[in-house]
Amino acid sequence: MMTLNGTPLVAVGRLDGPLQRAIHTYKYRPRPGLADVLAEPLRRAIAAAGLDLAALTYVPLHPSRRRERGFNQAERLAGALARPLGIPLVGGLSRVRPTPAQVGLSQPERQVNMVGAFAWMGPLAPPERLGLVDDVCTTGATLTAAADAVTRAGGAISAFVVLARAQTLPALAVT
Repeated sequence: MMTLNGTPLVAVGRLDGPLQRAIHTYKYRPRPGLADVLAEPLRRAIAAAGLDLAALTYVPLHPSRRRERGFNQAERLAGALARPLGIPLVGGLSRVRPTPAQVGLSQPERQVNMVGAFAWMGPLAPPERLGLVDDVCTTGATLTAAADAVTRAGGAISAFVVLARAQTLPALAVT
């Protein structure tokens, strides 16, 4: 299993070929209904990894980006995944400031871009054994920043759950 900064990273595959095309169609065409189709291979990857997650949450979009896109791809994916796993989907993580798109930024630029971008705003503290869902992991900057916000609020991310990961991820370890 792969880890990102010591946290398990579960992905269906690499960000290329048919998987990349499916994600881009889902996210940019947009085709939000593809969440159910894309969730199934991700559910199988979670089962193969033997993860014991109590709940799922997702990487939020800033409200302006959500209005622009019409939906949050990570939220839809997390909802489609939580149902067959039989675990709750927990909201509360918020993007508290807009961030420029990460595409084309280096790893250090991505990390700086994400500083202070997230906060836990839920009425209850985030639970332990929480899986954090996003569509892709390129450098891990977004996932790490979101996980830090959950930790500051007293919760813990037990796994990052993504459809695809970049070909090479910095700070990625295979254990």
